[in-house]
Parts: sequence; structure tokens; C-alpha cells
Amino acid sequence: MMKRSIILVGLLFCLLIPLSTGATEESNSWDVDLDNGYISTKPIIIEDQVIVRTSGFWTGEDRPHVYSYDLHEGTQNWKYRSNTSTQHDMSPLLHVEAGSGECGNWDEMILVGWTDGKVTALDISDGSLVWSAQTEVITWGVTGAMALDSDVVVVPTRKGLSTFCLDGGDLELRVDLSELGWRNGVTVSQVGYYLGNEDGVLNTISRQGEISNTSIGDGKIRHAPIETTNGILIHLQTSTGSEIYVNNELLSVEGYSPAIPLKVGKMVFLATSSHVISVDCEINCSIEGRTNYHTNGEIVLQPDGQIWFPNNSPEGGWGTGLPGSEITTFHTLLGTYTTAGPGFGTNGELALGNDNGVLTVFSSNAASDSSDVEKSKTEESNLYLNQALILLLCVAMFYFQIQKNNKMATKVGLLILLVIMITILPDISNTWSKEIGALEEPPGDWDDSWPDEWLGTQVMVFELPDGELVVGGFADFENVEDFTDAAAAQLEVTVAKESYDIGDLVTSFNGYEADGWEFTIDGKRSSVGMTEAELAEDSVVRWSPA
Repeated sequence: MMKRSIILVGLLFCLLIPLSTGATEESNSWDVDLDNGYISTKPIIIEDQVIVRTSGFWTGEDRPHVYSYDLHEGTQNWKYRSNTSTQHDMSPLLHVEAGSGECGNWDEMILVGWTDGKVTALDISDGSLVWSAQTEVITWGVTGAMALDSDVVVVPTRKGLSTFCLDGGDLELRVDLSELGWRNGVTVSQVGYYLGNEDGVLNTISRQGEISNTSIGDGKIRHAPIETTNGILIHLQTSTGSEIYVNNELLSVEGYSPAIPLKVGKMVFLATSSHVISVDCEINCSIEGRTNYHTNGEIVLQPDGQIWFPNNSPEGGWGTGLPGSEITTFHTLLGTYTTAGPGFGTNGELALGNDNGVLTVFSSNAASDSSDVEKSKTEESNLYLNQALILLLCVAMFYFQIQKNNKMATKVGLLILLVIMITILPDISNTWSKEIGALEEPPGDWDDSWPDEWLGTQVMVFELPDGELVVGGFADFENVEDFTDAAAAQLEVTVAKESYDIGDLVTSFNGYEADGWEFTIDGKRSSVGMTEAELAEDSVVRWSPA
């Protein structure tokens, strides 16, 4: 009697164990790990395919790609590899429908701007190269958003602007500017083209190549200027945060790291690390709404009118809603930093890419589809049904115990165990898989020639053109940037950095710029920048030229 009572109490405690959540994974979705980089610009959905590009620093055999996947099955249709790009590729993909113009005829294609200065036109059906054009490279090549203007593509370059005929890629217009640009998207208007730069200068370029400009302020213009009925809106990135200007007049002082703004009709949506913001420009541009939220990437419009904001934080996800009201964050199962906006299909499909290079595609709108809500309710009902069944069996077992029917009590007890095991089996399986994965040893980056006293400490390696510099014995550094600064100071290595939307980037060590620099931690590339990249007490950080 005592033994069975103990079993009964134990079984009642089992009721307090959280039951399986494995069934909450969306069955109408697929995902793929692109392995070799980030997804920094939004995937695009065109009919039955999803097209996405990778970004990052590239060394060894790794290089950026453009991929096409079947929208419904997740099978790869084609991929295109850039063999010469080594920097962060931040220029969004540009879809071009078939057409004709004064400079010729062209088929449907995807235009891609690369940090090696190339612009490539890819056949949308098989990813083959249709044509390629070259622009200048000054550390970076093309990083801003390109735009279409009738029969030409307008390309913002590192130090100017070029237009190329969609038929064949012949150069139609070239304009050289005195200031450098980065992520400096271009806007097409009736008067020509608007283009900003890293010195806070707004250039207006006519279709004949005539240039006029105005200085907006002491900061950087890192988005395509927004044309409104009240003038050009600029979200200027400054050393103390950011500032919103309309027609060269200051509208508002905002937080750090402004996102890529979005114009929807008379409304303009902006964001920083602190807030999402809406500006109404129907009469006079004025702040209409503001909500606390952290986002720095591409702001995107959903066809139903919702605005999406990438949540560039360790939790990741995408915020949906309108500034001035509550922003709801939508998460995938593979959450991490997100910079790229979502891509939408005509039938409610949703494509999401994160900074770990994972592409997730839902065949219907995962954020609001009623079928998902019904599925969630069904799963919740099943959960309660299982709990009720276990409770009922426990009552039955207790009854047979009172009646001293030990045989029936034992049978019911075994049945309870069976039901509980079936219910929690998915969670046991998931936990087992995670624990097995945790047992896998990282590749490491230890060199046996280093002093034994460095074992268990933090070690820094600089692979410079004139030789390798190594120093160890450090402790308590939490991120790569702080550790790099300390190790460089001890080795008397000068470090030059520049601040970008993606964080601080090293541009040179001891004056060596190379084609950029990247770091690894224990032999593995990081999916986040050096400021966010966390270290263990025995991490080996290695800097090498890209």
C-alpha cells in the first residue's frame, strides 16, 4: 500500500511537468541554413521561387551567393557565386520584369550589386549571368539600394553614380562625386536622382549628369533620400545619435543607428535603436507616432498595411505594427539578430532571413493566418485533454487502492505511466538532441607552440602581412572589440575603425587595409559583429585579412 501511494504521489507530480511543445512548430514552413554568411537584405518572392543573397566578410573558399529556392518545397533551383567579392554585400536584390526601351529589350532578371564594384544581371529562371558591369572600388564597391529608371538601372557607387542599359549593361551615364558613400541608396525623381554620402551631403543629379548639392548636417546619409511633397526627408546618422531633416530643416533629434526608412503614400516610417517612428507628410511633415522598439535594418510594408521592423537584438524576430501603438514581435524557432526585412508573396507567403544565414519560409502568413490560430487552439485543447486523462486515471488508481484491488491499481498505474511517456516524449527527444549537440567539441584554434601558461586564458592573434603577432594570458574580456583593443595596445598594433549600421568595423591594423579584416573565435566565424561577439575565458580570437 505504501509503495503504491508513493507511486501515486510521484505520478501526481508528473502532472506539473510542462508537456510537449514540439507540436507548436509550424508544419507549413521550411528553413535552410545557407552556412556561409549572413542574410542582411530581404529575400524576395517571385511567383514560385524565393531569391536571397548572403553577406559577410569572405576568406578562404567561402564567397557570397545568390540562391533561388522553390517557394513551397524548399528545394534549391539555382545559385550564383561571386568569386571576387570579399566585403559585406548590403545592396538589396532588384527584380526587373521583361520590357523594352530606347536602349533595347530585356528579359525578366535579378540585378545584384556587389562590394567588388560589379553589377550583375542574372536570368531569373536558372541564375545564369546575362551581363555584368564594373564600377569603382574604394575598399567597398556597391552597397546601397539601386533603382530603375525606365530602361536603365541607376547604381549608387562608392564615389559617384552610374546608369546601365537593362539590355546588355552598357554604360549610359557616369557622374563622379568628391565624397564617399556607404549604403547610400539612390532615389529616382522627376528632376533626376537623389544621392547622399558619408559627409552628410545630399546630391541632386540630372539625367544629363549635372550636379547640385546641399549639406544636410554633420553626419552620414546611409539610405535612399525620401521624396515628399514638403521636400526631401533625410535621417542623418550622427556621432550622438541621429536627426531627421525635411527640406534641410531639423524635424526631430532621435537615437542611434537609424534604420532604412520606408515611404508609404504620405507616411514615412523610420526607426533607431530606441524607437520606431512615423512621420505624416500630407500637409507639413510632423511626427505622428512613436513606440519604444530596437531595430536597425530594413523597414518593410506588408501588403495588408502592417509595417515590419527587424529586431536587431540577441532575441531577434520581427516587430509588426504601427508606431504609436503596441509593436508585436514575431519569432521563428531559430531566433537571433535580424537586419533583413521580410519578403512577401502574393498569396500570403512569408520569407524571413536572419544574421545567422538561416532562411525560413512560411507558405501562408505566419503572423496573422487564422488557420495557425485554429491549429494553436487545437494543440492547446489536446494538451488539456491529456492532462485530464492522466488526472482521471490517477483518481481511478486511488479508488482501486482504497478498494484494495491491487491488481487493477497496478494496471491503471502502468497505463498512467504509458500516457505520461507518450505525452512528454517529444520534449525528451528535443532535450536529448540538444544535449548530444552540446557534447560536440568546437574546432578550437590552439597552437601547441604557445606557452603552456596561456592554456585556459584568452589569446589574440593578428595575421599581419609582415608576420603573425600573438599574445595570451588575458581574462575577463566579454567581447571581441574590447579584447582586440587591449591586445593591440599591448602589442603596439594600431587599430583603425569605422562605424557602420552593422556596427564598428576594423579597417586596418598597423595601416594595412587589405580588402578588409575578419575575425574568428576558436576557429569559427562569428554571426555577429565584434561588439556583440561574446568570449569564453579560454577563447582564441584570430584576425586575418579578408
